[in-house]
Amino acid sequence: MGKTADLTAVQKAIIDTLKQEGKTQKEISERIGCSQSAVSRHLSGKSVGRKKCGRKRCTTRRGDRTLRKIVEKDRFQTCGSSGLSLE
Repeated sequence: MGKTADLTAVQKAIIDTLKQEGKTQKEISERIGCSQSAVSRHLSGKSVGRKKCGRKRCTTRRGDRTLRKIVEKDRFQTCGSSGLSLE
């Protein structure tokens, strides 16, 4: 099964309000248009958002800016002549 979007802040506030009014999880889920399990996870405090996927970054934002500056300065410069190391 595919992942769906996380609950928005507005949806979470509506869930909290409806729960305080005494509505069941099923009634809440039908009202806001999400699954009953999403309502249950929010009410139990287990909804922490999604984990990041994909490979971790090798460079920092500062390193990206430095590389961009070097490339914009001389597009045809090689790594050896610029003093950069590939490690």
